[in-house]
Amino acid sequence: MSKKSEVIESEKITLQKLSSPSPHPIQFASVDGLRIAFNTIGSAEETLIVCPGIVSNLHVAAHLPAIRDSMNALAEFSRVVCFDKRGQGLSDTVLGTTELEERYKDIGAVAEASDSEKFFLMGISEGGPMSIRYAIESPKKIKGLILFGTSAKFVQSEHFQIGISEKGLDALAESWGSGRARSTFFPSMSRNEMDDDVYKGLERLLAERDSMRQLVGYMKTLDVREIVPNVSCPCLVIHFSGDMAIPVRLGRALAENLPNCEFLEVAGIDHSDLAKSPEAIKAIHEFMISNS
Repeated sequence: MSKKSEVIESEKITLQKLSSPSPHPIQFASVDGLRIAFNTIGSAEETLIVCPGIVSNLHVAAHLPAIRDSMNALAEFSRVVCFDKRGQGLSDTVLGTTELEERYKDIGAVAEASDSEKFFLMGISEGGPMSIRYAIESPKKIKGLILFGTSAKFVQSEHFQIGISEKGLDALAESWGSGRARSTFFPSMSRNEMDDDVYKGLERLLAERDSMRQLVGYMKTLDVREIVPNVSCPCLVIHFSGDMAIPVRLGRALAENLPNCEFLEVAGIDHSDLAKSPEAIKAIHEFMISNS
């Protein structure tokens, strides 16, 4: 075997790697009788709490390059606190669906358990609206709000024509586990790095199809447009220009309605791989320095 082949094999993502324990110790916060799993990466002075997208698992995140490399890049200049929302990943399961007014409290619980008195908050994708809600509820705790690949509302409606079609979200839920979402979430990830069978397994590791149906149903209800103007902290909205999951027009509309907000559109087609954009990482670093 050539050295090049050896390198490729050593870097190839397998289900065994993805399901291995995270090297970052798992801790638990408590809220509403539930345990919320979190961990910390890095030890810099400023804390950045990261609210994940529609599905997450702290063990998987530690080995999935898009998430692992992004969090490691942020940990170069911050103490990154990652968590699994209630009902997801390593956090306690919940019966039935949950509402935004319940879910946003996970952030406060994680902040308290991680000794984060004042911090920066990042909401990724579906984690954006609950981050906005928390920033309004607890303004004295937030130094700055970073919103990445997200929107105040996701689904198209009569008065929100720029949204994603409901049929598109339903198709995501119904095809979950088949690997069809790969081209939407990770279009630039090569088959040499992760083959299609492993990607299908990744989807099933993150959520069962019934769970995805519930999560998509919850995502359809999200609409924080009315409260967006009430955010008082400095904001940075970042969006990949070619994001095929949450189109950049949604991020642009969000930024236009946030007071004291900077909008950064960066080149890229992946949904949430910050590590692919040194420009985005630099912008976050500078935003945190400016608002520390």
